[in-house]
Amino acid sequence: MKLNQLINLINENSLISHVCFPPYVEDNNPEIDKLVSDSRKAKPGTIFACVVGEHFDGHDYAKAAIASGASALLCERELELNVPQIICSDIRRNMGIVSSLIYETPIDKLTMIGLTGTNGKTTTTFMLKSILKNAGMKTGLLGTIYYDDGNVVVDAEQTTPEASDLQYWLARMVKNKCEACIMEVSSHAIVQGRIEGVLYDRVGFSNLTVDHLDYHEDMEQYFLAKKKLFDSYVRNNWKAAVNVDDEYGKRLIKEFCGRVVTFGTKDKSADFLAVINNMSINGMEVGIKTPNNEKLIQIQLPVLGDYNIHNALEALAIAWTLNIDDEVALKGLVNMKQIPGRLERYIIQDKGSCVIDFAHSPDSLEKVLVTLRAVCKGKLHVVFGAGGDRDKTKRPIMGELATKLADKVIITSDNPRSEKPSEITSEIEVGAKKYSDNYRVVVDRREAIAEGLKGIADNDVLLIAGRGPERFQIVKEGPLPFLDKDVVFDWCAKNKIEVH
Repeated sequence: MKLNQLINLINENSLISHVCFPPYVEDNNPEIDKLVSDSRKAKPGTIFACVVGEHFDGHDYAKAAIASGASALLCERELELNVPQIICSDIRRNMGIVSSLIYETPIDKLTMIGLTGTNGKTTTTFMLKSILKNAGMKTGLLGTIYYDDGNVVVDAEQTTPEASDLQYWLARMVKNKCEACIMEVSSHAIVQGRIEGVLYDRVGFSNLTVDHLDYHEDMEQYFLAKKKLFDSYVRNNWKAAVNVDDEYGKRLIKEFCGRVVTFGTKDKSADFLAVINNMSINGMEVGIKTPNNEKLIQIQLPVLGDYNIHNALEALAIAWTLNIDDEVALKGLVNMKQIPGRLERYIIQDKGSCVIDFAHSPDSLEKVLVTLRAVCKGKLHVVFGAGGDRDKTKRPIMGELATKLADKVIITSDNPRSEKPSEITSEIEVGAKKYSDNYRVVVDRREAIAEGLKGIADNDVLLIAGRGPERFQIVKEGPLPFLDKDVVFDWCAKNKIEVH
């Protein structure tokens, strides 16, 4: 696409303030094939978007982007640089629309499914993808663990990509003949405008619990950020799947009742209802009611926990709105693979079980511990920490929950970022000691996991919580390679213990 063609399209969307062509521009109508917001990704044929963020101003990196070959700039003010400059306001929000135009509006060729809520987004995306695969629908995925364009999978940089990267991935899905895209939609992404240029055909809401209050003013503002997905980013005959057991979910159901399919385990009026009959470390026997089957359908799910039943029901509800047969959908659930870092379970020879989970908030940690307590025949152990430069109020709460619900607790480092790990663990201790003294502090996470593994015996369960599938531990000096699963397998190999 030529730059002038793109400018005309942008004008039609009323985004441009004006266009600047400095006098010494070599080519004022270059070919454009991509928009980037990272100057390191700039090359000939790209537009560099000068995003103004919380800590950096992209205008300061425009010169570096041009040196790397950027053919034009999307910026909020004219710069003394010899490339064409498209001037408009709020670059971070508008670059999604511009990117969409460059890629010929990929959402028009995909069924767009966006899932939001505090917990459960990742698990539900994997469940729904397994269902759609069983239904014969090639599907892309964008979420916390990885981005999948239908052919290639890469580790995710963040839960919801920046607007420019989001459109790039959608375009790749279209190129690879995907029929649908399932993506996690975080509250940060909604507020920051990262999903501008995207409209959804299906949306899902799992729950809302205390988290991200360092970013949102309070729970009401947090809820309103999530609600905006329903208010402003849906299209056509859109439908939603909403958790009727959640108080915030009930508010959404009341407001959007004509569009909503409900799911739950407590409210018997739910369109999709489930009853847990039996649970072991290997999974759950569950009875599920759907709008097509009032009588409970009995299946064996390879997941644990009431909250994962909610995730399964959400996936089933969305699949139902896409006219996928119950039998096909349920088979997709039953055959799903383990989800990295989401109650990821391993049997340690002669030493019980090890479970790796992303739980990093009071609510998610409590739910995982309660779930594991129900299937643990011995002692329940937990190794966990809390992230640095994040909501500090949850640290003592998590400490108290851990000592209350587990038999043995090791408090350690998570992703300390710019904070001192020892200060974070001390704040967790404040809550831990309120309930019990059955805890130890081992700041080094590798050592903490090793201590946890040493301490378990047959029938015990060790939960390693907080980081899940994250491949790097973020410390003050920068990211360090660190995957909890690798630490477990390395320790077992060193001690000649089988793990499977």
